[in-house]
Amino acid sequence: MDSPHPATPDLPPGATYSGVALLGWMEQAQAIRFLTEDCIFEQPLTSAAAESLWREWRDRAANLPPREAVAPQPVPLTAEENTHAARFLQFLSGIGVSGVQVIKIDPMQLVVAQYHIVVDVAARHAESCGKNADWMERTLPTSAGNPQLNMNFVRRNMDTEVIIDLPHAEFIFGVHPHGGFGPKELLGYVMILRAGNRMLLGKGYHRLYGRISGTGASLPESLSLVALDSGTLTPPARETVSSDPGLDIFGPRPAVFSDFFTEGLAMPVHLRRKRYQLQIQARWVAVNES
Repeated sequence: MDSPHPATPDLPPGATYSGVALLGWMEQAQAIRFLTEDCIFEQPLTSAAAESLWREWRDRAANLPPREAVAPQPVPLTAEENTHAARFLQFLSGIGVSGVQVIKIDPMQLVVAQYHIVVDVAARHAESCGKNADWMERTLPTSAGNPQLNMNFVRRNMDTEVIIDLPHAEFIFGVHPHGGFGPKELLGYVMILRAGNRMLLGKGYHRLYGRISGTGASLPESLSLVALDSGTLTPPARETVSSDPGLDIFGPRPAVFSDFFTEGLAMPVHLRRKRYQLQIQARWVAVNES
């Protein structure tokens, strides 16, 4: 069948992001929600049309030959890379993060569990990195940012509400080291962890996509420094089901990072532009003592 056309000529410039999606590896409900809520087509998709489109891409993934997707072999770091790795690990130690190693690998062999990339966001990383030292700082930062946040406080009798506008999605509302609650920016770096005999990309998808795009995926330029977490994922105990295509990270046909660059596996999409907020609500309640 012919896939719905992703072009959106009637929308004003800047209303959407360009993206790519590994639709075939998404679960059915996830894919339908993604297509109907996060993507824009010339003609809006019904749930039935979204399911039909998902099944088309699902079949492509399910019919791939089995792939080992073994962990990429680390290669030695240069003197400059060793120096940067030491600074990055010292920075992590200063904020209470330990048990991390820095290695250099070919990212194209990493197994992935996030199935879409906002290409425009990845391009911003690439535009800011003109040389290898820039990419080292982008993928393994040695300092934390301090973005300005706009907060709006509202009180309704004894109840309160705080709305915090965020510059990007990587924030949580948590406890600060010096005490007190507030917005906390998550440290943005490329992190991987072992999953059986494979390596899973945990976070840093857009940074890594920008890095690979800028090199044309050619070696050795695309070799990248990443942080290897001490945690290890183990395959779940399960019975083999003959109808299961094995598209999860431990199956015979996992998605790998190179699939984002493979025609026929990566679906071009137009994504709805989003903005992000932390919405905190405090409700005053009188509780009876027992």
